[in-house]
Amino acid sequence: MRNELKILEQRWGLALQSAAFGVWDLDPVNERVLYSPEWKAMLGYGRADEHDSTAVWRGRVHPDDLQPMLDKLLAYLEGRTASYEAEFRLRAADGSYRYVLSRGRIVKRDEQDRPLRMIGTLTDLTDRREAEALRVARDRAEAAHRAKAEFLSRMSHELRTPLNAVLGFAQLLSQRLGRADAEEQQRHIDHIEEAGWHLLSMIDDVLELSRVESGELEVDIAPVAIAPLLDAVCAAMAPKAQRRAVTIRPVAGSAGVVVLADPARLRQVMTHLLSNAIKYNRDGGSVTIALALDAGRCRVSVSDTGIGISAEQMQHLFEPFNRLGRANTQTDGVGVGLVLSRWLVEKMGGELRVQSIEGAGSTVTLELAAAPDAAR
Repeated sequence: MRNELKILEQRWGLALQSAAFGVWDLDPVNERVLYSPEWKAMLGYGRADEHDSTAVWRGRVHPDDLQPMLDKLLAYLEGRTASYEAEFRLRAADGSYRYVLSRGRIVKRDEQDRPLRMIGTLTDLTDRREAEALRVARDRAEAAHRAKAEFLSRMSHELRTPLNAVLGFAQLLSQRLGRADAEEQQRHIDHIEEAGWHLLSMIDDVLELSRVESGELEVDIAPVAIAPLLDAVCAAMAPKAQRRAVTIRPVAGSAGVVVLADPARLRQVMTHLLSNAIKYNRDGGSVTIALALDAGRCRVSVSDTGIGISAEQMQHLFEPFNRLGRANTQTDGVGVGLVLSRWLVEKMGGELRVQSIEGAGSTVTLELAAAPDAAR
């Protein structure tokens, strides 16, 4: 019988080793815990280091994981949960950490139903966790590669449009040099200049987004008067609106309203919002700018009468370089203006929201903190 027990113990030990599996036996009253020798050996602890104090083994749990593990154990011992199961990192003898899954149950109680003995298992999850981390890293790398390829495809398409205009009108000027009248030449030069500024604007947006993602873009918060800023933006957008016969209805009652923002960045955001409202509007449509003050917050909304955004497209609204199916249309852009605007607004302590009805237009609302003298 002793031989059979010895053989059985050997088989049990081999099974524990091959399965990266350990057994523990907890005495919660005397705060002692016994671990199977095979498990200790897997962690690199020899017989000279076979401590059974719970304080010693808890000291080997990763500091970030210790309290959550103890909370789950205590909840089970006190009867507040029906089972005990916890994942945590356990320090090996060489200082490295192994991911383990610990499960256990109470097997002995006293007359007052207090737990006297608890037996459980430990499963080594390290290989599984590392494989999962490699898979996540691979998926991220593949997603980054796809995003890069898509970005290059979209950028090449969008940049070619104004560049073709620059080259085309430059060729016309060259071919008709000395033969075309001054008015015709001026029109060609105007087209070249407009395409050049458009090209520069798109490149600037991409560079700004790159600075955002790298954490290099900063804002300087100061009191900003809304009225003159909006007047300047509307004046700058007036030629673009006239080409589409879009009426801009400026905000009323903005005199004396002051917000806390970065003046240059706020103007950049408002320019993006008004430009989009004109760009995605219908010919002969309108853009309405409204303002509201409430509980120390200032809300500026820009509403258009354009094509709107579908519910499905709204889910992808703030994805960089995603133009929501408009990349093959005559409408220019690279799909970063709204993404950049929201980041800038949030950096200034505000919020940017979009509401839209497909076929009926969109409203973009910018909310910022009002300065103490916002309603002088």
